[in-house]
Amino acid sequence: IRILGPPMSIRIITSTCTECLVQCGSLIHMDGDAVLKITGNPDHPASQGAFCVKGANAPLANRNSPMRITHPLRRVGARGEGKWQRISWDEALEGIALRLGEVKARHGGTAIAGASATFSQSRGTAMRLLLRCLGSPNYMINQDMCHGGRATAAVLTGFGGAPGGELAHARVILVVGKSPSESDVIEWKHIKEAKAAGARLIVIDPRNTKIARLADLWLTPKTGTDVALALSLAHVMFSEDLINHDFVEQWCSGTEALRARAAEYPPERAAGITGVPATAIAEAARIFATGGPASMVLGHGIDAHAGGVDTAMAFQALLGLTGNIDRPGSNRAAKQIPGYRGGFAYFSSGAEFQLPLELDQKILGGERFPLWTGADTYSHTCHNPAVFDAIETGLPYPVRAMLISGTNLVCTYPDQERTVAALKKLDLLVVAADQMTPTAELADFFLPKTTLLEEEELLSSQSQPCLQLTQRVFAPLGEAKNDLEIAIALRDKLRSHGLIEYELMPWQDAAAYLDYALANTGVSLKTLRDKGYVAVPYEYEEYKKAGFKTPSKKFEFSSSRRQQAGHDPLPAYQPPAYAGVTGFDLTLLTGIRSLALHHSRFHNHAWARRMKNAPELVIHPDTAARLNIGRDDWVWVQTRHKTPRALLKAKLSDEVPSHIVATGMGWWFPELSGPEHGVPLFNIGSSMAYGPEFDPICGSPSESRNTACRIARADPAEIAGLIGQIDTAPTRA
Repeated sequence: IRILGPPMSIRIITSTCTECLVQCGSLIHMDGDAVLKITGNPDHPASQGAFCVKGANAPLANRNSPMRITHPLRRVGARGEGKWQRISWDEALEGIALRLGEVKARHGGTAIAGASATFSQSRGTAMRLLLRCLGSPNYMINQDMCHGGRATAAVLTGFGGAPGGELAHARVILVVGKSPSESDVIEWKHIKEAKAAGARLIVIDPRNTKIARLADLWLTPKTGTDVALALSLAHVMFSEDLINHDFVEQWCSGTEALRARAAEYPPERAAGITGVPATAIAEAARIFATGGPASMVLGHGIDAHAGGVDTAMAFQALLGLTGNIDRPGSNRAAKQIPGYRGGFAYFSSGAEFQLPLELDQKILGGERFPLWTGADTYSHTCHNPAVFDAIETGLPYPVRAMLISGTNLVCTYPDQERTVAALKKLDLLVVAADQMTPTAELADFFLPKTTLLEEEELLSSQSQPCLQLTQRVFAPLGEAKNDLEIAIALRDKLRSHGLIEYELMPWQDAAAYLDYALANTGVSLKTLRDKGYVAVPYEYEEYKKAGFKTPSKKFEFSSSRRQQAGHDPLPAYQPPAYAGVTGFDLTLLTGIRSLALHHSRFHNHAWARRMKNAPELVIHPDTAARLNIGRDDWVWVQTRHKTPRALLKAKLSDEVPSHIVATGMGWWFPELSGPEHGVPLFNIGSSMAYGPEFDPICGSPSESRNTACRIARADPAEIAGLIGQIDTAPTRA
């Protein structure tokens, strides 16, 4: 007999998904205290209902994962041995504080570094300010590997606006090095809608992606040659007088210098460099310059190599030449609700959160890369390899302790062998996570973190200007805490031991942080909780009020800040580092995105593994036939810099040309025993170099995005024991 109780309360909670940085508006459908499903919010001004499989599945899978750890742990064996002792939060905080005190007593506060994936959310604010309270400027993020080149270029030119919702109003769209169908469902939605409404689409990418197949004009440059292509597009605009004279004459500087630089790259020469026909270069320039309004989407495909900043500056110059800046249907300047204090507010302005200048200038990597690490830069973060240098050599001063939250360095940084060796040398390593990752395996203390449905987070969307909220649906499982709660609790414990040098974190709890961020906006948390977002009113052409954020107050084709730092102020082409390498006959592209994964996350989720069950290497069928490689064969990949080979699964597709192979990043197998969880074998980063050559402006490693490689079919008998513990069934299409 089944006894039916009263009907449960059906309700919908409006929220924002933060399982990746796209940040789509979400609807969490509840039946009492149970989540029925999570869908996109069609009323959200930015995403307009766009949503992906990560947002629908990951929040519940993260919260309820059988691999989740919800209490603090202290290591009791050797690093990586997997021997842990459960302890209380007070024991963890006390133990960490005492160990940090020992490091500070021997080496000073600068010997402590910290890392998180990004500074755009409260986890970044918490980590950055906690370090500063200890007297350390040494904060690390992953952005030198993704977005850093584009963002640094934007600071140097004075404008880096993304098209966002303006894509829907554009008549021409230029997409460079990005596949939005796998990485940004909001952009993908707007691009498809604009194309259906008659917009012309130009795609620049060596891969035959979904968006390339949708394009009216598809240009396929050799990898690492995009800057020559962009300068050639500028050459056509100058030589055929296709520039917007009113905008250029009033709002741009360095025009004649750019004209002279672009003159070095006529389409015929650029065709020889890039492999793109001269006629196609000219056609693309004419369409973009005359068919507007035009929007430009720059992707991670142009980042993370030695020409990343130059490439981004050269493409951004096309926006300036055509006047497609902060106008309807163009690239829009960032808009933020007046008075909001979040994200950038805690490191880029105001003495309230700053270290003394002489201490701030000690940031690791600052002397070599001042346009990446300095106070008036995009990131104001360390050059990550400089931190590893300091751990290994003690120069320019020692780093002996590290706090890590929200990032998995062992899986996401190139040259995992060096990363692991550096982490093992530390006197103290603290990792906050929701499960035992390869990075956490090396920690002295493991601190349990909350997951998305247990957090309340303020976010500022740039896709369509609005202030949005991630809603807390459940109380944290077990003893898990969010990043702000962890940082505040540790600050208080450190203060009790007299270890806080600078009081730069003014909040007593996470709720006070939210109140502080909203205090000057006129927006209440109640309003955000009721609706999930508040639209931000905005105007176009805001540069007319105060100019651009450059020393000249103009859009700078020739960067005065680059010149002041001793660099060529203009973008220029340099042959990619892999060019001319012998013995490695293919070019490896890395960083290919997948809707199933976000960097190193979701590998322990059944839904994600049904979509992608192994690290894939995309190979053209002709290349595979030449090398006797079949579909789903395992393949050894070796680059010219690193002896370790990575073992990846072949995916045969004409998505790549025959001279290119492509793969993603961040792979590990949680089901494999630790501490490596398969990283040295299955993660392409094990075969990639993290320098020593870098982009001279932002410090991105020269060949982490594209490098010379060779591949060979793995003998099944050789690898049978290596793959025996993992699911090798074919991935669902």
